[in-house]
Amino acid sequence: MVKDIELIKTRFETNFKTYNKLALVQQHICNELNLLISTLCEGDITRAMEIGAGTGFLTSNLTKLYPNSEWYFNDLTPYSGNFISEFAEQTSHTYIWGDAEEIDFPENLDLIASASTVQWFEDIDGFLSKAHKANNRDGYIALTTFGKENFKEIESTMGEGLDYLSRLELEDLFIKNGYEIVHSNDYTKSLLFDTPLDVLRHIKATGVNSIKRERLTKSSLLEFENSYKSLFSIADGRVTLTYHPIIIIGKAHL
Repeated sequence: MVKDIELIKTRFETNFKTYNKLALVQQHICNELNLLISTLCEGDITRAMEIGAGTGFLTSNLTKLYPNSEWYFNDLTPYSGNFISEFAEQTSHTYIWGDAEEIDFPENLDLIASASTVQWFEDIDGFLSKAHKANNRDGYIALTTFGKENFKEIESTMGEGLDYLSRLELEDLFIKNGYEIVHSNDYTKSLLFDTPLDVLRHIKATGVNSIKRERLTKSSLLEFENSYKSLFSIADGRVTLTYHPIIIIGKAHL
């Protein structure tokens, strides 16, 4: 899939206000990542960067964890600043807006952190190469993304989805680009919804429907509902939506 930057940017900007209320899985993942960073990332973290700060789930945690660090905050859209400023302003910080695959990274970073962002990247290999060059020796990269089971229901019923990598494939890319794997895990979590339409509303309200511009027709929507119910209903009639988080922390070495 070739990413449509403007579509991704527009849809996340449109749904930032509902994201905080409805992106509960992403919030839980950020809390997990923060705990792992606090436990596993040893040494002084004096310069750090967050990729894809969004509405600040991870930002709020990291700025409490490392309040005296020099911070660089990135997101695809500057609109993110309206949400993360309350956390960023408590630190020495710089905003770097734009596509993290295209922008220049600061040098000598002790930590690069990112939650639920790199699944949108076209070239994760290239991103990790750039990150390693920006990391200090023994610096860390800590990120979460999603695996191949993510939104499997949407892939099965609508035939669309991101090109997810497996945890093992990601580990191989970390190692290829000069990182020692400090931590790696993945799991699946299913949310329950009353109807397939509620699934679509959830996806739209969290901004993660930034794949295609086309709208569903009345007939295709009915076909989607029937297919979804037949494949992914549970005993009480509700339907599932699967998330597949992956969390990886790497330590840079030469």
